[in-house]
Amino acid sequence: MAPPRPIPPLPAAPRSREGLGPQLVAWTGGAVTLLGIVLLLVLAASRGWLQPGPRVIGGGLLALALVGVAWWVHRRPGGQTGAVALAATGVAGLYLDVVAATALYEYLPVVLGLLAAVVVAGGGLALADEWRSQPLAAGAVAGAAVLAPVLTEAATPLLVLMAVILQLAPAPIVLRRRWTVLAAVAAVWPVLYGVLAVVRAADHDHHAQTVAAVGAVLIAGVGLATAGSSRLPAAFCGAQLGAAAVPILSMALVLDRGPGAATAALVAVLLLVVAAPIEQLPVPREVRAVAVVVGAVAVFEATMIALRGGTQTAVLLGEAISLAAAAIAMRRRSVLLAAAGFGAVGTLIAVFRDAPLRALLTFPARPYVVGGQAHTSALVAGAGVTALVLVAAVVTLVACDRLGLLGRASDSAPLWILGAVVVLYGAAGLLVALALLVTPTRSGFLAGHVLVTVSWTVAALGLLVRGIRQQALRIAGGALVIAAVLKLVTFDLSQLDGLARVAAFLGAGLVLLAAGTRYARLVAAAEAESLAQPPPGTQPPPGTQPPWDAPA
Repeated sequence: MAPPRPIPPLPAAPRSREGLGPQLVAWTGGAVTLLGIVLLLVLAASRGWLQPGPRVIGGGLLALALVGVAWWVHRRPGGQTGAVALAATGVAGLYLDVVAATALYEYLPVVLGLLAAVVVAGGGLALADEWRSQPLAAGAVAGAAVLAPVLTEAATPLLVLMAVILQLAPAPIVLRRRWTVLAAVAAVWPVLYGVLAVVRAADHDHHAQTVAAVGAVLIAGVGLATAGSSRLPAAFCGAQLGAAAVPILSMALVLDRGPGAATAALVAVLLLVVAAPIEQLPVPREVRAVAVVVGAVAVFEATMIALRGGTQTAVLLGEAISLAAAAIAMRRRSVLLAAAGFGAVGTLIAVFRDAPLRALLTFPARPYVVGGQAHTSALVAGAGVTALVLVAAVVTLVACDRLGLLGRASDSAPLWILGAVVVLYGAAGLLVALALLVTPTRSGFLAGHVLVTVSWTVAALGLLVRGIRQQALRIAGGALVIAAVLKLVTFDLSQLDGLARVAAFLGAGLVLLAAGTRYARLVAAAEAESLAQPPPGTQPPPGTQPPWDAPA
């Protein structure tokens, strides 16, 4: 299906020839007037000057009068600046009057108050559309949003919903006229008030209402980011989507364990649907990348909230492996970034909790041996977690290679070094934990380290053999040889004793001898084959079969 033809933007409003001074005076007067309307609605209540009804009616009439005067001034020569400031003040004042009637005096039920807010915001923005004035729309939205907390007296869920209406009402105009500034002004307040509402909900029992309000912030942000991605800058849409998820992900941390994990999981599902390559959802690459990263953060949060102990670490590493495999299949670096984040956190938790370095380097040590008694559950958890660390590191390195991040050895050296360190830790932790499961004594611990040293040299042999024509694998194999030798002379020589020390040195030495012999033969064969290749552009003699085409 051919992509839709882009719709040309509507013509912009003619530039005003008035100077900056009149505009500054007009907008300052509008701000002061708007503050006066708020004082009429709030301060008069505390002083007992007027009853609530007359205050609300008076504020509404004053706001409507300002809009009417703006309409009249706009039709006169040179009155555009003053008319825009008057209209923005009137629309914002009328919106604040609705907020006061709903939140402060409770004249309107919440549903009717929200509907009235939609009508007021829609009418004011329709006027801005007719006048083709982005300052009018942005001024009305900003004025109403800034002063609304004064009338709600706190960051309540109702305040968040009122801010969401101020974000959604300009959407049709934003998309038609590509008014990015208006979209940015409208997008700030739902996120800000949503975060403040979450902070307030931590000390008050308004969890259900707050979840609904910040959920509306997320849905509005996702909807506007995806719908506006063809009309607005992709970077702005991506930032809007990412910011919209902040309040609800913060709320998941405030809720109890089950509801919090479920909330984060639902956020992850929504964002990963946006990130999915669905043909009916033409979302730019930048927005998909943000959705992948924020969705991964939501998955991570749900995992951390729902699970504990070794299960938590294992699930994190399993998610890292799945994301790395998905990055290979989708060829998306944003997915690989998420995989690296999960793997890094899971590995750090394993290093400091499930399979700590002290348990790999000393015996006895917690959590494997406590009070002279081996803990089978801790050993099983350590073996499983380190095996997952090993697999996650290998799959992530493969993904980095497939996505072109392991090019020249000089450029990719940090990735190789980091990956190699994680692989060595995973292999060592797995073998030591398995040896202690078989024999939970010092003999088992020493046997495990013998296996570690020999396995490193065997892995080095494999890398060297595979790296005859790949420089990166040769470098990795050589580095592993150095690591095995360093372990022999620093750890094995001092910590192992008796037959264990002899077995480590003999095993590693024999493997290194075999590796050197085999590697030398393969290098010689590769050099001979390269010499037998004809120079570029030459043809073999007629009627002869060149040796490089000879059947094996």
